[in-house]
Amino acid sequence: MASSSELQLLDSLPPLTGQARIEALTKMTGVDVQDNDGSDKAVVIVSIVTLAITFVLIVYVWLNRNYRPIRARAVTLCTLMHISSIIWVVGDFQMNGIVRIKGGWKECRLWVVWVRILFSYIYSSLLTLRFFALDRIFNRGKPYSGKAVYVPIALLFVLFLAYCLTCQLVPEHDISVYVKYFQICQVNDTFRYASIGLMWVPWTVSLVLAYFVRNIQSSFNERYETMLILALAYMILIKTTVIHATHPYYIFEKSYRHAETLIDTICTSMVVWIMLVHPVYQSIFHRKEYEKQWIRKLRLEGQADKYTTEAILESTAHRTAFSELEDGEFDHKDPFDTIRMLSQNSKTLTTNFITQPPNSYRPPNVNFENMDVLESDLSLDSNDQQYPRRII
Repeated sequence: MASSSELQLLDSLPPLTGQARIEALTKMTGVDVQDNDGSDKAVVIVSIVTLAITFVLIVYVWLNRNYRPIRARAVTLCTLMHISSIIWVVGDFQMNGIVRIKGGWKECRLWVVWVRILFSYIYSSLLTLRFFALDRIFNRGKPYSGKAVYVPIALLFVLFLAYCLTCQLVPEHDISVYVKYFQICQVNDTFRYASIGLMWVPWTVSLVLAYFVRNIQSSFNERYETMLILALAYMILIKTTVIHATHPYYIFEKSYRHAETLIDTICTSMVVWIMLVHPVYQSIFHRKEYEKQWIRKLRLEGQADKYTTEAILESTAHRTAFSELEDGEFDHKDPFDTIRMLSQNSKTLTTNFITQPPNSYRPPNVNFENMDVLESDLSLDSNDQQYPRRII
């Protein structure tokens, strides 16, 4: 890596081109430098196609967001994660040398710090917050609202923003600087390893939280999904750590720069698919049958004190065996089974179910018309632990 004085000297020289540039880089780095060619364009195309296919999945999910098994899968969170992965991969194109460093790509610090590094942190933090919500609701039995929502977000935001601002304020050659002589972005080693070390923080927290929620018993049990997601996450993390530690000039070797970019692209998209694909598949091929089965399972689990059935399923959740469904059909399950289920969840529910007609019954303290229903988790009203005040 050239020092600041050497960089000043190189900037005074005319830039190298063609084979002379390749030979000079090979001599400086000690690796067989492979210039950009059609294979790098293929990596860009594969990445764009992969992200586009995942984008189609996100669009489908939003168009079918009222399908209750889908809305329980954190649609907004998955969308934000996909947006973050898109920006992250674009940063990969520049940082990994997939594109030629010219024009706007010369703004090395912008692309490395504010695009590649920052949005990889955001992506991992979003998933960490998901695990935190599940742990708080299921294991701790506490509501996920107010400070519980905003404090972790604020702490992560302050941490990563402070790091990026620090990188912006220090001299450019201490972060990433454009070397005109070679037409490359040189990344400072201290910054490189500090950034990788910080990347381990949210994923380590995710690993701990995933261990805590591994045995939650509900229709939202994500045990196997969580294991797959963490496997993909640590594949990215270990791959990045090893490549940067053992091959600091990986951007000049096609196999390494291609692997670094494609693994990031495919794994980040796969995480979103893992979270969404099952309810999406069911909504396409077994839409009504699966929704009925899903609702019944959620009701019978007696999770009213954690995932309140009425909130997850909105105003139709409390309907009984005799209630009319949205499509005008009836759910002909055993009415005594329904009464037993309601008794397990709440004596209040059972009393109102018996004393009031199904179509006139509404749980107390819940305004179903104005309820702010988000994706999958919920918190409980501090004044009435049976009914939700907010759902995350």
